Amino acid sequence: MLYAAADMVLVPSIYEPCGLAQMLGMRYGAVPVVRKTGGLADTVFDIDDQANRDKANGFTFEGIDEGSLNWALDRAFAYYREKPDEWNGIVQKIMKIDNSWNNTAGKYIEIYGSVRLKC
Repeated sequence: MLYAAADMVLVPSIYEPCGLAQMLGMRYGAVPVVRKTGGLADTVFDIDDQANRDKANGFTFEGIDEGSLNWALDRAFAYYREKPDEWNGIVQKIMKIDNSWNNTAGKYIEIYGSVRLKC
């Protein structure tokens, strides 16, 4: 229930092999603010990254210092305060992301099928 009550989920991990907190948060509408590492880097794409604009779903930072964390949080808070319509659009977008096993299993089947065809 905490995720559903939150506007953001902060995951400042130094190392994150999988990263479930951000996916749970997104499911309930909490916009992720994460350090760009491991599974977090695979699932959260920065709002300001023009190369991945279509995938944009949160705020990322790369450093392991206080300044990097504050930079990401400042951007997220500014977005929340100054661009409420865009913020709500992000919330709607992230709540529609399908991180279910059905979706994941389907992707594995596609990969295995393509490998089988190459053999």
